[in-house]
Amino acid sequence: MNKIKRVLICLSALLIIALTVTACGSSASKNENVLKVGIDDTYPPMEYKDDSGANTGFDIEVAQALGEKLGMKVEFVPTAWTAIFSALEAEKYDVIISSLSITEERQKTLTYTRPYIANNQVIIVKKDLEGINSEKDLKDKIVCVQMGTTSDESCKEFNKVTPFKEYKQYEKMTEALSELKIGRVDALVADLVVAKYFVAKDPDSYKIVNTTLPNEPIGAAVKKSNTALAEKLDKAMEEIMNDGTLKKISEKWFGEDMTSNIE
Repeated sequence: MNKIKRVLICLSALLIIALTVTACGSSASKNENVLKVGIDDTYPPMEYKDDSGANTGFDIEVAQALGEKLGMKVEFVPTAWTAIFSALEAEKYDVIISSLSITEERQKTLTYTRPYIANNQVIIVKKDLEGINSEKDLKDKIVCVQMGTTSDESCKEFNKVTPFKEYKQYEKMTEALSELKIGRVDALVADLVVAKYFVAKDPDSYKIVNTTLPNEPIGAAVKKSNTALAEKLDKAMEEIMNDGTLKKISEKWFGEDMTSNIE
C-alpha cells in the first residue's frame, strides 16, 4: 500500500511539473512587446512584396506608425484573404491591418478602430471598352472580383438584379487584373484605393467607370473580445491622424490625402 502511495505521489509531482512548464511556455510565447499584424500581401498598393521580398505599401507603413506609437515591434503575418478572419480568430496574429472595409456584418465578430482612410467600390474596365457606365450595365457581361471581399458581396447582389453572363472570383487581386487586361473578363469591381493605383500605373490598359458605388471606409480590426487592444490601437490611430503622419503616408502612396474626409 505504501508503495502504491509513493508511486501516486511521484506521478502527481510529475504532472504538476509538466503543467507548470506548459504554462510557462504559453506565457513566454505571448510577447507583449510585439504586435502581430495579419495582411494579404498580394494587394498593392496597400500591402504587397517589393522586388526584394520585403513588405511594403500604405497599410504596412500605417501599421509601423501605430507600432511606434505603442512602443511595440511590428511583425507581419501574410495570410490569404479567404483565411484572414479565421486566422485572427485562431490568434495567429493580434490585428488585421489589410484594407479591411468596415461593415455591419463584420462588426458582429470584430472590434474596429476608427476608420483611417476613405474608400468605396468602383468598376474597372479596359481603356478602350465602351458601354459600361454603371453597375446596371454589368448585365450579360463577364464580371470578376477578389474572392471574399466586400466587392464580392456587392456583386452577388448586383447579379441577382442584373444577371451577369458569367461571374468569376479570384484569390488574388493581381490575378483578376491580369484577366481583365487580356480580355477574359469585361469588368472588375474593386476598392477605389487599389483601382487608382493600377490605373495610374497602367493608364493605357485600364480606366475607372465614372459611377458611385457604396462608401466603405477602412479600419483596423481585432477579435470582438479584445477591447483592450482595440482601445490602444484606436488611441494610436488618433495620434497619427492628429500629428500628420497618416496624411503624409497617404500622400506618398496616393498623391493626395485620403485620410481627412473619410465619411
